[in-house]
Amino acid sequence: MRGLVRLIWLEFLLQLREPFAAFFPLAFPPLLILLFGSIYGNEPKPELGGLGTIDVTVPGYIALVLATVGIFNLPISLASYRERGFLRRLAVTPLSPFAIFLAHLVSLALLTVCGILLLVLVAKAGYHLRFPGSLPSAIAAGMVGGLALYAFGFALAALAPTARTAQVASMLLFYPMLFLSGMALPREILPERVQQVATVFPATPVVTVLRAAWENTAWWQHESQALLVLALWTIASLAVAAWRFRWE
Repeated sequence: MRGLVRLIWLEFLLQLREPFAAFFPLAFPPLLILLFGSIYGNEPKPELGGLGTIDVTVPGYIALVLATVGIFNLPISLASYRERGFLRRLAVTPLSPFAIFLAHLVSLALLTVCGILLLVLVAKAGYHLRFPGSLPSAIAAGMVGGLALYAFGFALAALAPTARTAQVASMLLFYPMLFLSGMALPREILPERVQQVATVFPATPVVTVLRAAWENTAWWQHESQALLVLALWTIASLAVAAWRFRWE
């Protein structure tokens, strides 16, 4: 158990030491809050149900943290470990393969939680963030969305032969989702045809369930289609990861 805890802590510190891995989940979403908050403010608007611009965009930024860690950090770091032979060496240690993956997953989950907390703190301190929803419901929605995006990241790591390939694939998949799935910009401002195209991305239903949970709706009842899409992405991604993953 002590070895597992030490491995988790080491993995977490390694993520913080990488500028690219630390900037996007920890600094980029708060910077977006400051940018759009300085432009639009966060005054209540009747068309937003009494919420402000920042209030309704924070769920998308939370999805952005989840997607950054799941689609960037996870596959790139795992592919890099495999390319350098770290996974092969860890595989012959007393720790089981399950413990190794658990340590990596928990360290990324810690990074995700830190990013979300920092995001909410900046929004609350700078723009008096309003949260009309239920905290347990929002946490459950985040866990469901995070599971799907992490599974997708594991599939990318299994398919990518090198860290460079994983990085290129992550960028090609992440940036369209950033602008089309509702993470950086509300999907409602996009043309209807573009919105329909965006439904194929795994991040789109994550934003949908997070926004529903944030606005105090029973997202597990009202967003059954989004949940079905998330379930399909999770199952398919885990199947690909189990089929293609290699220690070296």
